[in-house]
Amino acid sequence: MNDIDGQLDELERVGFVVVEGALSAEEVEIVRTRVDYARQQGWEEGLNAVGNMWFDTLLDREPETFAPLVGHKSIRPILEGMMGPQCQLRSHRAHINPGPYLQEWHMDFYGYWEEQRKAQNYRFAMTPIGINTTFYLQDNDPGEGHLKFVKEGHKAEPPHLYPMDRPKFEAWCDAQPHDVLHPKAGDCVVFISHIPHQGAKERDDMDRSNVVCHYQVTPMHEGASFVSLSRGYAGTFPFAGV
Repeated sequence: MNDIDGQLDELERVGFVVVEGALSAEEVEIVRTRVDYARQQGWEEGLNAVGNMWFDTLLDREPETFAPLVGHKSIRPILEGMMGPQCQLRSHRAHINPGPYLQEWHMDFYGYWEEQRKAQNYRFAMTPIGINTTFYLQDNDPGEGHLKFVKEGHKAEPPHLYPMDRPKFEAWCDAQPHDVLHPKAGDCVVFISHIPHQGAKERDDMDRSNVVCHYQVTPMHEGASFVSLSRGYAGTFPFAGV
């Protein structure tokens, strides 16, 4: 078993894997500087009630800075090992937490368990799955910041999801055993998108920012050998309900 096999096994077993030093110090400085610049320019989409400011347009505005994070060489073997050519970038988002920050317990892919049930009704349907890669731009040492997961929370459906009862869901998450991470600047945490998780600042005055790339498994990728040309993706999912 090589190192990648071990990382893939860990990702499946615990729901996440930490790639230490995924970005060099130079890369961290460049990306952090440009995220700060985006805030200065007022490019954020909003600042929510828990203290999270987010930016969805930086990949389009500054591809020279942010495109290298998509399938970055440090995590590419993990993404390829999990999804191969069916790996598709779903979204690209940067975050800044400018003040006090305690993220609500949440899942990036709330619909995972619902889609798993739906897939059982169709002979060839597969359950969709997503992978999150979060690049940290500052140290989140104990006493400063953390990322917390419900232990093995990707393996069983949490209660209070369908319909969502957020107070009960968050109380359930609080009551579970947790894995608590303190990623350093340049580290990338790769995790399965339906595991419940929560980020936080433990020191309100610390700088905290990151860049998140969400990926999804796409059953038919553009390079697949087929008798006719793909029309692309926009508008070509007639039964998606959107």
